[in-house]
Amino acid sequence: MDYLKRRNNLLDKLTEIYIFMIIVIFPLCVDKTGFFRILECKYRIYLGMSVGYIAITIITIIYYYIFHKVNNIKNIKISKVQCAVIAFWIVNVISCIFSDYLKKYNLFVGVGRGEGLINITLYCFTFILISTFGKFRKRYIMYFSISSICISSIAILQYIGFNPLNMYQDGIGTHNVSFMATIGNIDFISAMYCILLTVSFSAFIFIDEKIKYKIIHLLSVFMGFFIFIIINVMSGKIAFLAIFIILSPLIVTNSKRLYRAIIVFASIIFGLAINIIINPQYHYNIQKLTLDFQFNKISFVFLIITGIFAFLAYILYRNEYDLSKNKKIIKILYAVIVGSIFLLIICLYFINFSSGTLYEVHELLHGNFIDEFGTYRIFLWKRAMKLFRENPIIGSGPDTFAVRFMDKYTDDVMKIGKLSINDTAGNVYITMLINIGMLGLFVYLIFLILQLKEGIKKKNNYSKVLLIAILCYWIQDLFNLWVVVVTPVYWTLMAIHQLGINENTKDLEIGGIKNESKKEK
Repeated sequence: MDYLKRRNNLLDKLTEIYIFMIIVIFPLCVDKTGFFRILECKYRIYLGMSVGYIAITIITIIYYYIFHKVNNIKNIKISKVQCAVIAFWIVNVISCIFSDYLKKYNLFVGVGRGEGLINITLYCFTFILISTFGKFRKRYIMYFSISSICISSIAILQYIGFNPLNMYQDGIGTHNVSFMATIGNIDFISAMYCILLTVSFSAFIFIDEKIKYKIIHLLSVFMGFFIFIIINVMSGKIAFLAIFIILSPLIVTNSKRLYRAIIVFASIIFGLAINIIINPQYHYNIQKLTLDFQFNKISFVFLIITGIFAFLAYILYRNEYDLSKNKKIIKILYAVIVGSIFLLIICLYFINFSSGTLYEVHELLHGNFIDEFGTYRIFLWKRAMKLFRENPIIGSGPDTFAVRFMDKYTDDVMKIGKLSINDTAGNVYITMLINIGMLGLFVYLIFLILQLKEGIKKKNNYSKVLLIAILCYWIQDLFNLWVVVVTPVYWTLMAIHQLGINENTKDLEIGGIKNESKKEK
């Protein structure tokens, strides 16, 4: 009896269950407090799920070693990416142990958002276990779209006046689009959508599947962007825009990818039309939300554009071409994009705008780093860099930004308005620089670069889809934060990507653009 095979199959099944729980179940988990204590709720649930997965995995390994003499741990090859994760965890441990704040504060849980050493350890350990004992399955891609549909369904119900799961409680009120779904703050929803929606539209565009799977991905895109446009978070908009620009040469050079991308845009525009037509209005005098249906010129224009896009998609569907293998054309298109961005920067430098984002970019290009810019992110970033100089190598310990920043800059915070607790820099990388220093940030960036390098080298479209979502999340991290509501999904995404690039490419070529499913035709 092959006990090694049985053990590995069991560990693989445990890993798949954990992946499903984190991607689909975890984002939906809430308790009776609704939005009031959602962070604590998510922390407890993630702690239970991840510790349970780690414990059962270790027990399984020990059981098969003691009772069946199965021991092939020495034969397990640790990848460069896994080495980087281990190094990242070690730096966090060192930073925590030698922190001046360890005696006064609980750095294991964390001082700000609960992103202390415990969570960092769980992120790293689960990544190692998933990427070691799991196997890549195509249905993992579908999990992200299913999760997106579930989250968006709850958010849409909330948007039109319902209160599923009693998330809105006394003091919050219904139709509060600052908190939605089972995620909470709209910045967290945006971060989650940067993962889920990117997987959905990338899978729809790049992977050839049966039509029923395409419909699920497209439904995820339609519902998700319907809510995303409502919450209107700038970090997410920048991330999605950057991803579409990066992907555009790969899309326009292939008719199948292009008509699918046009369908994606058509679904988003159709969502805009639907939002205008249903016209939800909250009446404060009676504290009730109603749908005041309307059909104005703007909604009509959006519907016309949707129809035009659908027609263009049909034309491309009937007239196939493929220039995606022509590297010269791809390079020319990327050169055009780089040149266009350069020209845009020049224009923004010389053209002065009176207000808005373009005005802020104009001023930043002239070296005017005004505190109010970027919804006060410049205020945070300028002061955070001063904090960095105090503990440059290993920082002050995991999740200590709030203590250091508020101790030193409380007066500055009060000058710009009502006192608020700033527990991150509004930028994951700068926050990391303060918490675990140059060494920690350097190791983390090596981890990211290794993933990017290996992902680009791999030719299957499944790993490509996952890498696109990871890249989108990295971009939004420039303006956001790590929080247990979303970050477990991010680390699980990276672990699945690692499984995808380790998988035999030939086993995944069925999903390649070259082998389109006949059922789609």
